[in-house]
Amino acid sequence: MIQIIAGLQGAGKTKNLIELANSESKTSHGHIVYVDADNSRILQLSHKIRLIKPDEYPLETASEFFGFVCGILSQDYDIVTVYIDGLLKNAKAELSNVPDLLHKIRLVSERTDVNFIISMSCDPAALPDDVKEFLI
Repeated sequence: MIQIIAGLQGAGKTKNLIELANSESKTSHGHIVYVDADNSRILQLSHKIRLIKPDEYPLETASEFFGFVCGILSQDYDIVTVYIDGLLKNAKAELSNVPDLLHKIRLVSERTDVNFIISMSCDPAALPDDVKEFLI
């Protein structure tokens, strides 16, 4: 399953994502991963959640980011949810790349039974129609 929280900067997307992750950590029996370049989130996240910073790796394209996500999943079969804060920024993607990237993430999600909850800093109305189906 993929869910997307989209909104303009300052709309509270990160706050909502952190609340969702922390709430899930209280009841989940699996591992939760939070992907974000901002190290300050470590203080807001439950100690049960693993923060992974993609900017510590030489990722330059959305395809490389996808490979990075696959690498995370391949190292831990107990992951149940991956939260990605700021997909466009962390994946170095443009809105035009997002449908293809989400298609690949959806395939991995279905094969591994891992949920992805993703925030995107953009106008939800500007999202392509095949991405809007994931909006929450």
